[in-house]
Amino acid sequence: MACALVACGPSRGAAVATPSTASGATPTATAPAPLPLVAVLDRPFGAAPNTLRLLRTDGGGEVAHIAVDPDAEAVTTSGSLVLVAGSGELRAYGTDGRAAAPMAIPESSESLVRGLVGDPTGTRWLFASVTEVSGTAASRIYATGPGAAATQVLSSDAQGSALQPLVWTAGGPVVSDEPLGIGGYVLFRRTFGSAGLLDLASRTVRPLTDTACAFSDMAADGSIACVLNGREAVNQGGAVTLRISHPGKAPVDVALPAPVQQAGAALFSPDGAWLTLASSPALGEGNEQVTMEVVDAATGAHHVFGAAGLMPVAWLPDGRLVAVRLPGVAGGDTGTYVLDAGGNATLLSTASSVVGVLR
Repeated sequence: MACALVACGPSRGAAVATPSTASGATPTATAPAPLPLVAVLDRPFGAAPNTLRLLRTDGGGEVAHIAVDPDAEAVTTSGSLVLVAGSGELRAYGTDGRAAAPMAIPESSESLVRGLVGDPTGTRWLFASVTEVSGTAASRIYATGPGAAATQVLSSDAQGSALQPLVWTAGGPVVSDEPLGIGGYVLFRRTFGSAGLLDLASRTVRPLTDTACAFSDMAADGSIACVLNGREAVNQGGAVTLRISHPGKAPVDVALPAPVQQAGAALFSPDGAWLTLASSPALGEGNEQVTMEVVDAATGAHHVFGAAGLMPVAWLPDGRLVAVRLPGVAGGDTGTYVLDAGGNATLLSTASSVVGVLR
């Protein structure tokens, strides 16, 4: 990434249009799965009917697809698996699109699964079961894995907030105490609550960020990226700022120019040396502008990277980036792209709801 960090246009030679959902479709495989793959939904999660497609990252097309249960409440990737939870079951799908036997998950008929996450090896998963009664949220975080019964590791009964797994970072699983009922125009923010690192052995949480700095990611060495002064939440009165906190060192603050109203998608590269960052003046749907940058994690030096309107969603193990351009964002066609080290983009799908990467 240290070489040509300049904006480049997308390469369309390998474009793959997302086909329409087949009625009553069952999971089917078309070829052995070369990894990594990107899991992309035809429509935003929650739409029905919907189909999740496993796509090659070289632009070579679809490897398999999965018809998403209309009652699904959470979906994610973990290792080489896709996890789908809801209606009292958790299903794990392989790269051929086929599911293992469903696992029962503890929840009542009034509960919802929130915050399903999995580790990069595909062997440990976390989810929360949340039940709201008369303004009180009973949240229970469970740990499980292939063939393992779900075990409760954290619990909370609170007014207006609920515990949930947020993301499984390179530094470990991060959970948040998430306020309920948050709305508004939110472009990048991952959480509105405080975030902490969950130690599964001791079942304890070490605080990482409070509500003033919205957690974005954690590197393997414990470095943390969060965003201060996002206009859709707590604001300290200054510029929107990316804060990079390294263990035992003073934070590195990257203040963004005045037009920026929202920022996020600050994701550490596999080696922890770089961060992505997306920012926007938050002009509104249909007129949105998004700028993607790459940030030196040690110094805070940052450079525009890739074509206008792209938003980073994940690093691939080889250092390439998965990015999306959402509907209503200026700069080019809506879709899911993979960017090489020079910022050149290959279109994977005309859909832009990325679930995750299968490794």
